[in-house]
Amino acid sequence: MLKIKHDIKSLYAINLVEGEGVGTAYEYCAKFRKLEKFINSIEKPKKILIAGLPEKYGLSMDFFLLGQILKAETVVVDERPEVLARAQSVLSTLKEKQLIDAKMVVFEKVENLTSFKDEGIMKGKFDLALSSEVYQRLDGGQQAYIDNLRIKADNLAIFVPNQGNSSHAELSGLKSVYLEGLLKHFGECANMSIYDAGYLDMPPFPPGLSRSQEKRQQASENRLEGFLMKILGLYCYFEKFFPGFVKKKIAHITYFMAKGI
Repeated sequence: MLKIKHDIKSLYAINLVEGEGVGTAYEYCAKFRKLEKFINSIEKPKKILIAGLPEKYGLSMDFFLLGQILKAETVVVDERPEVLARAQSVLSTLKEKQLIDAKMVVFEKVENLTSFKDEGIMKGKFDLALSSEVYQRLDGGQQAYIDNLRIKADNLAIFVPNQGNSSHAELSGLKSVYLEGLLKHFGECANMSIYDAGYLDMPPFPPGLSRSQEKRQQASENRLEGFLMKILGLYCYFEKFFPGFVKKKIAHITYFMAKGI
């Protein structure tokens, strides 16, 4: 049985190296709660694909940490060489600080996220494909991206900025997607079915809120903020009980998880 430690303060230490803050730590915590249940419903993944890195916030280091916990080979692809280089640098720093010990990680630039070639490190199938804050930036290529991942992986977990939350347009600057549109692109699939879909990441502050790196660092050393992070972790647990119409309006992320049948 997979168990993931949902500790915002520990995740915050990782986020600081990424150049992010408590909002990303909360996001990682919320995603882990969903991923833990999903992964326990499938055969333990031995080979994971991180199908693109986020557009703006963080570098999906929660997925790297998940690969470490599962002791899975992790392949990371993106079409932006500068983002791949930054992810490699951050991962190296996290290893030095002993915050992540992800040993089986391979990075590779691909020409297009919507048409992976079945060669090199992309040869064969993956047990699990993960994607966060990628789908919304693939203008006109979302359907091809989903179709390609359904071919490349036995199971999928896709996280996308939620269009129901108006703060994305006002503060985060990210394009966003309604859950209905996301599921429409998944469509019918002969070898895969939706396991779970909905909304998550509902902290008591809007997406895109930020503060200086100096203040972020100070927060990691402040006892009061450490206590508040514990309270925030409890709040994260209870967000699953929010009414559906509230989730649709305040959630930062919409998602679906699909498993092989």
